[in-house]
Amino acid sequence: MDKDKLVLADGTEITLEDSQGIGTLVIGTESRSEAGAVWARLTKDNLAEISIKNASGTVTGTYTGMLLDRVIGTDKADGTALLTVSLREKTNEEILQDKVAALEAELAELKTGQGTQDEAISDLGQAVSDIAGRGAQ
Repeated sequence: MDKDKLVLADGTEITLEDSQGIGTLVIGTESRSEAGAVWARLTKDNLAEISIKNASGTVTGTYTGMLLDRVIGTDKADGTALLTVSLREKTNEEILQDKVAALEAELAELKTGQGTQDEAISDLGQAVSDIAGRGAQ
């Protein structure tokens, strides 16, 4: 039987055993180590844009800027494992923090560029002075 899939930003498709919305996604794995590998893929970058595909491959939901809220791992008697993953949208405060961080990074880059420009102007000024000094002799 085909199952729904969680599709991460990098294209990874994770088969869902069950889901009760984006806040409760149940993922079956063959082992605890495979569960850890799935968990490791749930990075900020991979959750930046996700979608859910139904069993026929039709996208039934697309989400951006999701965060991993919590993960609950359950070992089963047969050696397999279940991960219950809860995703959530960013709060307004988290969105503002991201925007401030991006602006600060941009400002730092501009300052670095300005420093390089200032050095080049200083070097040019020194070269002109040196040339002018030699012509005056």
